[in-house]
Amino acid sequence: MTADEYHIARAVLALANTVTRTHNAHLQDLGITTQQADALTFFDDYPNSTISALKDAQHIRHATAQMLIQRLVKRGLIQLTVDPNDHRAKLVQLTPQGSALRQRLKHKGSHTGERLLTGFSETETRQFYEALHKAYENLTHEEDE
Repeated sequence: MTADEYHIARAVLALANTVTRTHNAHLQDLGITTQQADALTFFDDYPNSTISALKDAQHIRHATAQMLIQRLVKRGLIQLTVDPNDHRAKLVQLTPQGSALRQRLKHKGSHTGERLLTGFSETETRQFYEALHKAYENLTHEEDE
């Protein structure tokens, strides 16, 4: 590893840690955990999905997904209905309260992204995204081998 590669890797790690800290502070302000926020995002993006779909998308155990769903139901953020095609399965929808919280999550995320990209031109923003995406693909591709 060259000195430049080392410094770039350290800078990316520092950026990731800062974004994570900012994200966690926003979630704490909203009184929600990362897993709960991820579940709300999933069910907003894929309404009427099942608990199993969440489990597969988030790469978590079924018991973990069920416990997460129970907490969100208890908080009034989601509701369950019986799947008409499979009476054993439950379809998950956001409640109005869950939708409102999801909108707040989107706003906080947009605010973080806006701060992150302050001073970037449109071209620099696109290049930054493409470079991040390529770097991510490089690392995740290595894990598959």
